[in-house]
Amino acid sequence: MAKIENFEMEITTLNRMRTVWVYLPDNYDDKGEGFPVIYMHDGQNLFYDRLTAFGTAWHVDRVLEDVYRTTGMSCIVVGVESNDKVRFSEYSPWRAVPNMRHRPKDKQNLGGEGAKYGEWFAETLKPYIDSRYNTDKQRMATAVAGSSMGGLISCYIGLKYQRVFQTMGLFSTYTAFNQPAFNRFEKATLQTLPQNAFIYAGGKEWGDDLSANKEMVRIAYDLYNKLFARKICCELVVDSELPHYETAWETYFRPFAEHFLQRYIEYKNKQ
Repeated sequence: MAKIENFEMEITTLNRMRTVWVYLPDNYDDKGEGFPVIYMHDGQNLFYDRLTAFGTAWHVDRVLEDVYRTTGMSCIVVGVESNDKVRFSEYSPWRAVPNMRHRPKDKQNLGGEGAKYGEWFAETLKPYIDSRYNTDKQRMATAVAGSSMGGLISCYIGLKYQRVFQTMGLFSTYTAFNQPAFNRFEKATLQTLPQNAFIYAGGKEWGDDLSANKEMVRIAYDLYNKLFARKICCELVVDSELPHYETAWETYFRPFAEHFLQRYIEYKNKQ
C-alpha cells in the first residue's frame, strides 16, 4: 500500500530546518530495481489539504495511485516544505524587480537565495534520498517540478544541474520575478545534455485581472520558445479556464508524471 513519510532535514547552505515528505508507491520495495523520483517544492501543498494555506492540495498521492492502477507505472515523490517568510528568497537566485506584481513587502523575502537552495537541493537532498530509499539514481529517472515561484526555481535547478535532472515540470512559472536576470542566466547556461520540459499556464491565473492573465500566458510561451531553442523537448499546455491554484496543477500533474514515466520505461527497455 502506498504511504507518505516525513522527516526533518537542514538546508545546510542556508542553516534552516525543513520537513521533507516522501511518497512511496504501492509497489515500493527496498530491494530490486530502483524507482524513478520526482523532486518538488512547497511540499506542504502536495498531499494534505489540512496543511495548505488555501485549503486544497495537489493530491499528488491520489494522482499517482490512479496512474499506477491504470498503467502500472509508479515513482517516488519528494516534496520539500517551504516557509512563506523566505519562500520568494529561496525560490529565486535573483532579487525581485521593482515593478513585479505581488511584490513581497518583507525586505527579507525579495529573492537572492535560490542559488544556495538549488545547490542544497541537487547536491545534498538528492544524494540523501538516494541513500535512504531504493531509487534509480540515473538522470533519466529524475525530475524536478514546482508551481509559480516553485516553477521558477525548478527551471533554474533543471538547467543548472542538467547532469542530475533530466525532466522539468514547470507549472505557472513566474519568471517575471526578475525576467532580465532569468534571461541572462538562460543565455549563459550551456545546454550540455538532452532534457524534457512540461510547461503549463492557466488562462485565468489571476482571476479577472486580464493584464496579469495575459502576462502568465506570455511567460509560458516565452519559456517554451527559450527551452525549445536549446533543443529541449518541450510540451506546452495552456488551459484558458484555470486559475493560479492547486486544483489546476493537480489536473496537469498527471500528464506530466505519465509522460515522464513513459519516457523512463522506454529508456530502460532500450538498455
